[in-house]
Amino acid sequence: MNKSSRAVVRAIDRTNEIIGYFSLYLVLVMMGIMLFESVSRTIFNRPHLWAVELTEFVMAAYYTLGGGYSHIIDSHVRMDILYGRLSNKTKAILDVATFPLIAFYLIVLFKGAIKATSYAIVYHQKTYSPWAPPVAPVKLAMTIGIFFMFLQVISELLKDIARVKGEEIPVGEVYK
Repeated sequence: MNKSSRAVVRAIDRTNEIIGYFSLYLVLVMMGIMLFESVSRTIFNRPHLWAVELTEFVMAAYYTLGGGYSHIIDSHVRMDILYGRLSNKTKAILDVATFPLIAFYLIVLFKGAIKATSYAIVYHQKTYSPWAPPVAPVKLAMTIGIFFMFLQVISELLKDIARVKGEEIPVGEVYK
């Protein structure tokens, strides 16, 4: 892997690590909202319209912003009946071969996210619930998450190409 590729990989990985660490705390935010709602509803008999919907928004931000990081640590769900038994080089060959599929999927997803976010901003889109919050912030978070997931897929492609060539990837640049 040449110097510029290493720099790109390091920058993308580090950015996704930072975003991933941030998104991990969104689970605590969700737990706090649901705990507040549970206590408010059961002890004080004061339910809130916004609690479940806000939790859904935070969850959407959590899983899209954390997508790149989960790719770094190889924690995506995969049906690896055979894949897990393969050598690292063979895995890298398969990953390089399947890159166009995931890239196509993420590009289509990203284009749709941009359109949806633009629509939500221009038309001040809100949900149809009685609370009716704006949806632009969560759509923007999802768009950002998809973008960084795509960058992480490119980083993983560069690492896989290096593995296929038999190059050593220094510790800190590979998480598999």
